[in-house]
Amino acid sequence: MTDRKILVASNRGPVSFVPDDGGELQPRRGAGGLVTALTGAVQATGGLWVASAMSSHDRAVATSTPSGRLDVIVDDSKHAIRLLSVEPEEYDRFYNGVSNHLLWFLHHALWDLPVTPSFDHDTRRDWEAYRMVNQVFGKALAEEIDRSPADVLIQDYHLSLAPAVLRSLAPQARIAYFHHIPFAGTPQFSLVPSWMRRELVIGLLGADLLGFQSARWGDAFLAACRGVEGTTVDARRRTVRWEDRVVHVGTYPISVDAASIQQLAESPEVRAKRARLEERLNGRRMLLRVDRTEPSKNILRGFEAFAAFLRAYPGWRSRVTFLALLNPSRQRVPEYRAYVARCREEVDRINEEFGEPGWQPIELSIHDDFEEVVAAYCLYDALLVNSILDGMNLVCKEGPLVNDRHGVLLLSRTTGAFDELGRHAVPVAPLDIVATGDALNGALRMPPAERARRAAALRRVAAASTPADWVERQLRDLDRAAAPEA
Repeated sequence: MTDRKILVASNRGPVSFVPDDGGELQPRRGAGGLVTALTGAVQATGGLWVASAMSSHDRAVATSTPSGRLDVIVDDSKHAIRLLSVEPEEYDRFYNGVSNHLLWFLHHALWDLPVTPSFDHDTRRDWEAYRMVNQVFGKALAEEIDRSPADVLIQDYHLSLAPAVLRSLAPQARIAYFHHIPFAGTPQFSLVPSWMRRELVIGLLGADLLGFQSARWGDAFLAACRGVEGTTVDARRRTVRWEDRVVHVGTYPISVDAASIQQLAESPEVRAKRARLEERLNGRRMLLRVDRTEPSKNILRGFEAFAAFLRAYPGWRSRVTFLALLNPSRQRVPEYRAYVARCREEVDRINEEFGEPGWQPIELSIHDDFEEVVAAYCLYDALLVNSILDGMNLVCKEGPLVNDRHGVLLLSRTTGAFDELGRHAVPVAPLDIVATGDALNGALRMPPAERARRAAALRRVAAASTPADWVERQLRDLDRAAAPEA
């Protein structure tokens, strides 16, 4: 770990604030290994996590101190944070107008191009808010660096412009940016107005080190840089020269917190949920998917592929249950609400067509219950991850860690995780529902020895590194990238 202080910047911070029964605002820790790893790096160096005040409760806390800086204790862990508050309407334009609706759809190739998007006056107003919030982040980070030198780790597409803002205010800053999602390929990126393309690329080039989940996404960024006048791209060295600086592009596949997931799997709560699930399955095989209700996850085609499987292989009817555990996501975005409605309709149609007394082909659950998810991880015979595009996808790493049925992973080639796990999984083409149905049949009929071999390899790869290792690799490469040129 570096001996310099670490500043982490992200839209969503490590804690949020919610009212207790008495109406008092209390901190609640964010879930996941990423929060654990980045918080650990901040704590170990006496650093700070800079984040948006996302809710009205967060804003109330943020405005209770002049700077927005807080020391918060949650679950016996101290978090040093600085919450940045902007007007709710401007934040909505930044978050929903640009981050969720424009950039997420751009980088995941989700646009329905004959209809959307149209870049109009509202788009420009939204972009002004996006630019303003990124400027707020850059200014806050510069202030913190002025107080004490630090390495800055900026997280994800919400803050694509922040590296350049910070560079302009603190030219000697050491900045790493990590892009957690895919980066749009050239055909998609070329559809964005030229002024927006240039601002996005130059914004990111403010960093010394740019990290991506897969080399594919880094290659897409390098291709985007070639379209910006004044850049010089060296694909072999994976560098971009911009304004007398050299920006390094690296690949850092994110890890899961294997120990905590395995510990949770042994908890009494998960064991009880597992027992209830086994009772419901009643000896049937189980196909599992775990996702957010997000169109890029390709949930609808997963259901259609299961229907194709039941038609092509009728001997499996009443012998396999498809359990879909979905976590609600971005329900303020109209496209998301419409997508979830279509998924529900498809599940109802399939259950109506194929259901029999005592057997419902698909069990759909849409709520947030990670203990239930881990219980299902333990029991699946096949795990379907058929995303259209995914920066990484951690479900396909979490599941094998605790599964004890030698479950087979069906994995889309277009996930970042395929680079690490693909040779141990059954590959699927996300748009081909017939082939996906055939792959499911092959997975369920796979010989036990091969299932065991693949499952052991998946478990070994998933447990090979930790989120802390992921942070450490970036800090090590930032040392090299930010070093003065010889």
